[in-house]
Amino acid sequence: MLIRTKRGMTLIELLAVLVIVGIAAAVAVIAMLAVVEKARERAFVSDAYSLYEAARLYVGAENVEFLPARSSAVLSYSELVEHRLLHPIRDPFTGNVLSIETNPSYVLVTKQEDGGIGYAVCLKGETKQLCDYGGREQPIPVEALTGEAIRDR
Repeated sequence: MLIRTKRGMTLIELLAVLVIVGIAAAVAVIAMLAVVEKARERAFVSDAYSLYEAARLYVGAENVEFLPARSSAVLSYSELVEHRLLHPIRDPFTGNVLSIETNPSYVLVTKQEDGGIGYAVCLKGETKQLCDYGGREQPIPVEALTGEAIRDR
């Protein structure tokens, strides 16, 4: 029978502790990445709402009453920025500012038959987009803008 004095941990015990700490750290990192991704998605949806709000300001200033019922007009991202109704958007997934000259994002303003005005947004970032509704590439009605609607570009 071996008599062992307890002075410290054995190598196997140390390795077991390191493995447990490593697994806990990996789980924490994965959880942190998920939180960061959700924050980016919320920021992207917020940018789409900013496009919508800028379009509402434009419509109020320009008065689209001249639009006949069941017709629509497109307000481009560049047009809204040029009229100083919207600051250039920084893509939360890449950190780059979306180009005013080349970015195809827009808001579709539709005058409904009852005279109400509907808004739908198509926001295209560098790697992601909010421009897919009903399985087709088309602007998303403002009330349907969610993080789940974000697609790869």
